Amino acid sequence: MDYMTFPWEQVGLLLRRLSLSGGIGNAAAWILFLAIGALPLLAAAVLLRRRRACGADFLLAALSAALFIGLWFFVNPSYIDRYLSPMPAGGIAKFALASVIDSLLLTWFLLRFLLRMEEGHRNQAHSREGQHSTEKALSMEEAHSTKEAHPAEEALSMEEALSMEEAHPGENIGHGKPLSGLRILLGLYALVLAIGLIVQGGAEFRAALTALEESNSGSAPFLLEISTLFLALQAVMGLLPSAAKIALLLMMSVFLNHYAADPFGPAACRAMERLRIASGRLLAVVLVANVGFNVLQLAFSRFLLSVNHQILFPLSEIIVILGIRTLSTLYLESKRLKEDNDMFI
Repeated sequence: MDYMTFPWEQVGLLLRRLSLSGGIGNAAAWILFLAIGALPLLAAAVLLRRRRACGADFLLAALSAALFIGLWFFVNPSYIDRYLSPMPAGGIAKFALASVIDSLLLTWFLLRFLLRMEEGHRNQAHSREGQHSTEKALSMEEAHSTKEAHPAEEALSMEEALSMEEAHPGENIGHGKPLSGLRILLGLYALVLAIGLIVQGGAEFRAALTALEESNSGSAPFLLEISTLFLALQAVMGLLPSAAKIALLLMMSVFLNHYAADPFGPAACRAMERLRIASGRLLAVVLVANVGFNVLQLAFSRFLLSVNHQILFPLSEIIVILGIRTLSTLYLESKRLKEDNDMFI
């Protein structure tokens, strides 16, 4: 399982050998140690200077601290059990060190990806609104000139438009029943997920708690209490991804409800925009909660009888978010085309 600590353990062993090689080697090892630990801070400074910094870059400071702490322990592996484990465990806490570094790095990368995608969507929306305003102004000028040149035809076309509107008051005729069925299915799926989440999560927590108490019956009550608290936090962390999925399903059901009433009305547009924003924010919450829990476990590892570090790469959630954003883009583009067509009627 040494691959789980790659490359941090190998870098620490290299620095240790270099330090023990002599005075010059020790100085070189210290220089490399400081340089590697300061790399995230240097990256943050470069991004800030180029005005490409974003809110996710605060994780670079935490990553730098984790690198300094992790490399120090990997250079001095005899201290791992002394400071990072309540009992001698053969240096198994090194996996916690590596997972914290890896999760911080991966979370920073994913959060930057989400924020840059949100910025690109916002810039695209602004440019689309500007283009739409220009086209609308030109269309109004053309319509005004046409009205002055052909007032009788304009009156006739207006009468035809009114008669068509009276004959077809809704634009989603034939879609009501399928959308209602889809909303019901989404609601049932969310309900099944919620019930399964509660039942399965409760069963797993009870099983883990029983195993913890049975395997550490001779440990101090204080250690058992802290370990039980972190076991409960771990159960909550496990529920977050599914809870986020349930929230998105319910928001999609709300959008479909507004879409059935008025496909391109303001309520449907607001519901789609809320769904798009919530998808990115929920994924960010899951990522930050996971890395925060890993750091918290490492900070209290001296008192924990059971730990569970995860390097979370939520591929399915990322695919869902990209799908929702693509859907919102297509929906807004369809809305813009409809408004353009309405201006020519």
